[in-house]
This record gives sequence, structure tokens and C-alpha cells, in this order.
Amino acid sequence: MFKGKIIPVIGLAMGIFFLAAHFWGDKFLDSIPPKSELVEISGEVEWVNRASKKGRDVRFKIVGKGTFVHNGLGSTLAKEIYEAISASGVNVTVLANLKETQKPLAHEYSYNPVYEIVANDNVVRSYDESVASEKRGAILFPWVGLFLVFASIYEYRKNRKKYWFRT
Repeated sequence: MFKGKIIPVIGLAMGIFFLAAHFWGDKFLDSIPPKSELVEISGEVEWVNRASKKGRDVRFKIVGKGTFVHNGLGSTLAKEIYEAISASGVNVTVLANLKETQKPLAHEYSYNPVYEIVANDNVVRSYDESVASEKRGAILFPWVGLFLVFASIYEYRKNRKKYWFRT
């Protein structure tokens, strides 16, 4: 019963979600706010760390300004950001979203996400690159959605006779 009824229903629901996120995602999944809503903050970096050695998040504190996080897609980008701002005496300018706060479990700090990082007048990650990266990731949404819808229909039809007409 589970394989013939429940899995197709779950797959269909997930497929519909991915398709809805693709077509109407700007209404409820828009993760990067417009540039006009972001606040520019500058200062010297006090400390920098990564979530793990291969983690994609880079967390850092600007002296007297607060703690921030860059949530990227991939460990290579995180490594580049970490190396660019981890040297002593680095001054950074970031575009931060002060309306959103992230508080990881078992952390003493809460972090505001950043979408642009400039270290010592060198652009490490621009706002336009962040937006383009988000759009590249969104290309997969309709394909994953269609795959899940068709796979759930196939799975339902394949197992329909086994479970629905059993005596």
C-alpha cells in the first residue's frame, strides 16, 4: 500500500510545489531582497569562521557593527570569501539585510545575511553575482517538478493493479 498509494501522493505534492515555486516563486520564495532594501555596512573584521571545513557558510564579525553570514552555493566560493576576509586588518564593506536574522542552533551569535562583500576595495562577491547564482539554481525547479509529477503518475499506474484490485 505504501509504495502504491503514499509515495505517488508525496511525489505529486512535491512536484506541484516545485512547479509552483518556479512559476510563482517570486511571491513566496524570493530569498534575495532588492538592493534598495539592503544596508551598506563598513568596518574592520574582528573574526571569521566557516560552518565546517567544506561548509558553504562564512560567518564574520565587523568591529562594533554586528555579526554577519554569507550563505553561498558551494564550498569553493566560501573558501574564496574566507581567504579574502580572514587576514588581519581587513576592512570590508557589505550589503546586509538587517530585517532578517539567522540564529543557528547552539550558537551564541545571531547573524544578518550579506549579499555583497568588498574586502580592501576588492569585490569578493557582488550583489549581481548573488542574484545570478540564485537564478541559476532556480533553473532546476521546473525540471525537478515535472520529473516528480511524471514519476508519481508512473509509480501509481505501475502498482495500481497490485493493490487496488486485490481480493
